[in-house]
Amino acid sequence: MKIIKRFRIAVSFLLVAILGACANVNQIDRGRLAKRHMQLEPMPHQEAFLNEVHATREGAAGGTDLSAGGGCGCN
Repeated sequence: MKIIKRFRIAVSFLLVAILGACANVNQIDRGRLAKRHMQLEPMPHQEAFLNEVHATREGAAGGTDLSAGGGCGCN
């Protein structure tokens, strides 16, 4: 019975945490939240370029789903 009680407590805590994370955003604030400095990756093209340069210089490719080809630079 202790396991079931702990499971219920954990599920209820998780549910409260998930529902507490939801918030309504005013339309006037949405423009501010959509700006580049608010994104998780503000410059995705630069990050992809740096990953390609790193893979070429290291002579190996992999570890990301964006890379294709070998380390010889002949993608």
